[in-house]
Amino acid sequence: EFDLSSRGASVEFWMNKTQFVTASTEKEVIFDLWNGQASSSADYIRFRLELTGATSGADPFLLTVYSGSTGFSQQSIAASSFTTASVADSTWHHYAVTAKSASSGVTTRFYVDGALNNETVLGTAGINDTDSSSLRAYLGALIAAPSGSTATAGAGKLSGSLDELRYWKTQRSSKEIGRFWFTQVGGGVNTDPT
Repeated sequence: EFDLSSRGASVEFWMNKTQFVTASTEKEVIFDLWNGQASSSADYIRFRLELTGATSGADPFLLTVYSGSTGFSQQSIAASSFTTASVADSTWHHYAVTAKSASSGVTTRFYVDGALNNETVLGTAGINDTDSSSLRAYLGALIAAPSGSTATAGAGKLSGSLDELRYWKTQRSSKEIGRFWFTQVGGGVNTDPT
């Protein structure tokens, strides 16, 4: 499900990255969710989180969110003090991104190791719920070419390690992320150890 207007969405994961290899690719995809519709369709859904090392010293996390023709592409979500060196430090870090739509745009929150790093409103209009019946996603590469791009599925490969990626069909709160970023969360195929 992808319903930013009433529930929101969240992605959280552990990542260890040593370097940005911009000679291979300027953009590295972490998570790319898509419903199989053409970008010109009113039912089009895209939720993509990626990294860029193209500008050293700048925020490397970029978010793309579309529902139909409403949304935004490759917008920075971290604080300006959070740079490529903060990510490519050969250390495991937990990252989380939440998104929730309102009439003025999409409020995003970016967390590092359980702490809120930045909150911002992106876009100029709210994202409405559309057909999310056939959602699918790729981890570490594009699931399909972005609108106006010649890239193909599988391009934008991530150079780094991911672990425990979670996609939530709701906006996780700061309390939930802060409480559970370093431990298991029961659900799915996991059993609750307590």
